[in-house]
Amino acid sequence: MKSAIISLSALALSIAACGPADQRADADQSAVGTTKEDVAMAESGGPFDQAEKKMEQQMMAAIGSDAGQSWAVKMIAHHQGAIDMSQIMLQQNPEADVAKMAREAIEKNKKDTADIRKLVKEGAPDQASADLYQPAMMEMKQQMMGASGRNVSETFMRKMLAHHNGAVAMSDVALANGVTGAVRSQVQKTRNENMKDAKMTEAMLRGEPMKEPSKKADAANQSSITGLDSNAKSSNRAAAAPAKQKTAMPPAENMEGHDMNDM
Repeated sequence: MKSAIISLSALALSIAACGPADQRADADQSAVGTTKEDVAMAESGGPFDQAEKKMEQQMMAAIGSDAGQSWAVKMIAHHQGAIDMSQIMLQQNPEADVAKMAREAIEKNKKDTADIRKLVKEGAPDQASADLYQPAMMEMKQQMMGASGRNVSETFMRKMLAHHNGAVAMSDVALANGVTGAVRSQVQKTRNENMKDAKMTEAMLRGEPMKEPSKKADAANQSSITGLDSNAKSSNRAAAAPAKQKTAMPPAENMEGHDMNDM
């Protein structure tokens, strides 16, 4: 009888000791607006983790017969990554501007992919031409992996900003390495579109409403391409580091206008 009483007393003490601590932990999580699901998602790399890894693997495996063809096949994989991430974002019930951004990203990347596919030609894989894009791809990977926000919508925007910057950097490499003809025209078009999307995303991260870039911004983008063309004519085909055309990512604390906690 004494043994049973002692056991019951020990169990009661154990429950009493654990209960308040667990309640405090739950209260702490609630106080900062973080749930156990949020923690689990962060530890697993977030909802975009698998899409990012798939994109990286496909871009690494994509090798064309020259600098232009390597750009084309890698950009197809790059665009598919944007489509996959945007579809995931739409499943997260984002606010209107972010949902619109994701839908437009899907539409734009599908169209650009279709245009690029028309330019892909069969040929013996040239690893050296694929290696030209390695520095730009690694920089994009690091920026995307390190991109995070206070919620899934902000994280998506920051990852997409790094994604756009990666397309610009890879296009700069192509333009600097003798890509010609229809492929060159497509490189310039893709670069232009990603420059505009990067500026739009940066503005949204500052809290500004989603809007199309101005004609003045388009002219500035075209001017920077002209400068790249001039430099390419005076240089030999060589492995080039990506040009510094990236749009800087605004820090999370600068977000104004958007109530990111409501996304």
